[in-house]
Amino acid sequence: MPDYVIDLDPVQQVLRVTLSNVVTDQVARDAYHSLARLAAEGGPYAAITDCSGVRDLKLSADTVRSLAHEPPAVPAGRPRVAVVNRLVMYALTDMFASIRTPMGLQFHIVWSPDDAYAMLGVSRESFSERLFPENQVADKVG
Repeated sequence: MPDYVIDLDPVQQVLRVTLSNVVTDQVARDAYHSLARLAAEGGPYAAITDCSGVRDLKLSADTVRSLAHEPPAVPAGRPRVAVVNRLVMYALTDMFASIRTPMGLQFHIVWSPDDAYAMLGVSRESFSERLFPENQVADKVG
């Protein structure tokens, strides 16, 4: 299984990045840049970053800060929701969000995927298109 997958709800135009297993600096950078590439092809999108399946976090604050200062992966206009499963992940995500807030981005942090889905008016089943990696069925993750 890849370190992350990106799915799309084509009706509500919501991108979902699902990270799993171990999140390293390189995985975070790769996922961010893949999301940016895909978000540039359509939209406007809302986005969910789902880290509820992450078992180990080897992500530095420097990488989080660096990514937060890059142009937004998903252009402004619609909300972003991050799903975290541990306090350290909450802290890193909150640091990211605090850097982004002056950019006018709507950013929320929640503790469960269902809370993220409710916030954006979607469901797990809504994500019917797998964008990355290609040629996989979207409903296998989540």
